[in-house]
Amino acid sequence: MYLSAKASKARLREAENARKNRLEILAALSHKEITRRELLKWGLVTAGGLIAPIHGLSPFVRSAYGAVPTGLPRSELFGVQPFTQPMPRFDVLPRHPEPGFLNPASTVEANTTQQPIPAVLGGGTGPIEGRPPGPIWAHQSWDHFPPRWP
Repeated sequence: MYLSAKASKARLREAENARKNRLEILAALSHKEITRRELLKWGLVTAGGLIAPIHGLSPFVRSAYGAVPTGLPRSELFGVQPFTQPMPRFDVLPRHPEPGFLNPASTVEANTTQQPIPAVLGGGTGPIEGRPPGPIWAHQSWDHFPPRWP
């Protein structure tokens, strides 16, 4: 990171502290004392692997000493503890056994048959498929790779 010659001593000191903090994290990662998942959970890195904009860690974050407090209280968490419960996946959808055939049967072009839409999703009717109708949107290589049923 480049700091201009006009940077204050405090800014230079903050940048040096941020560099030392990043080196400590890198050393802990290389010695397998912490994992990337832990860094993500702690909020130190983003999902893309970038350093989070935290004062004392990222060189691009300005000093927090000049921040103006808003005077608002902290948001209520209602007793929620972060990362204490497993994240359930697909437990909302009911499980159905595989019937062994597609219903309705797949077609070369989009199936535009109207079906009722649940009221929770807005009601009315809509097509069975999301593809636009017409031969330009038809399945590729339908003749070479037709759907197979067990």
